[in-house]
Amino acid sequence: FLHCDILIIGGGPAGLAAGLAAGRSGARTIIADEDFLIGGRLNAETYEINEGSGADWAAKTALDLLNLRNVRLLTRTTIYGAYDHGIYGAIERHTDHLASSSGKPRQILWRIYSKRAILCAGATERPIAFGNNDRPGVMLAGSVRAYVNRWGVTPGKRVVIFTNNDDGWRTAHDLIKKGVNVPAIIDARDRQALSEYPETRNFMHSQIIDATGRKGVSALTLAQGQTIEADCIAVAGGWNPNIHLTCHHRGHPFWRDDIAAFVPGLELPAGMTIAGAANGALTLGATLKQGTEAGITAAKDTGYNITSKETPKADDEPYDTAAFWYVENSKR
Repeated sequence: FLHCDILIIGGGPAGLAAGLAAGRSGARTIIADEDFLIGGRLNAETYEINEGSGADWAAKTALDLLNLRNVRLLTRTTIYGAYDHGIYGAIERHTDHLASSSGKPRQILWRIYSKRAILCAGATERPIAFGNNDRPGVMLAGSVRAYVNRWGVTPGKRVVIFTNNDDGWRTAHDLIKKGVNVPAIIDARDRQALSEYPETRNFMHSQIIDATGRKGVSALTLAQGQTIEADCIAVAGGWNPNIHLTCHHRGHPFWRDDIAAFVPGLELPAGMTIAGAANGALTLGATLKQGTEAGITAAKDTGYNITSKETPKADDEPYDTAAFWYVENSKR
């Protein structure tokens, strides 16, 4: 059993911003995140916060929060249920990652009692369905960026981007900057190319209809008939906010055309607020702002004084997406 004033679900940029605001007020705060490393997408991107690396800011912020006696970080922990009276269920993978548990429990089931909860669970990237898109080497673009930026590993020697939003172009930028060959960017939108790279061909208002290869991707075919050799296809289909916990008390999400996804409705579990990508804020500056505001509001609601209202500084990167889910007439 755990008790707190404020439970923050997710340790990404919104969760860390909320944690700073709530923790510095003196409120008893728990930040739960499913990863072993606090920071969320900041660890997999090249974002800048306060004119420095976003990943470095996340690491420093986590250290600052650990030094606050009223703040507890629960890593490797998933919040799986929202119940009555501000109670949340959580599962912590305590020693699953160790070769030997040394007599300690593998997992801990927590029952968390909170006065307020802030959902900062982020968003999940969508694929785009096309012919033979289940071949090894077809990956989500966010995963490709994570391999390159977080772990320093390239998932392929010739990576083709297939996108319906600006994230595909960010993937190409990160790959090319690190010396990975990107022979082509295929964008389903009818618009101009966002950038030009000398060795990269841009196919606007185009689609992949087939991927070929025996044990993995070796080539792909476009709707116009062109064939491009590739051993990896990075697919960026947009992002779905992770809103399932907002529906555990019969809440109904609603659709937003601008991000082509569902966002939380007005009927939320008592005491819950949402911030960041889970709330449909898919740019870093907006995410940090919402997280800070949610932390301040929760601290005030639980009777604590706010000593600092400073929001971490970050730019809002371009984000435009189209509602495009699958390629018609693609090969099966």
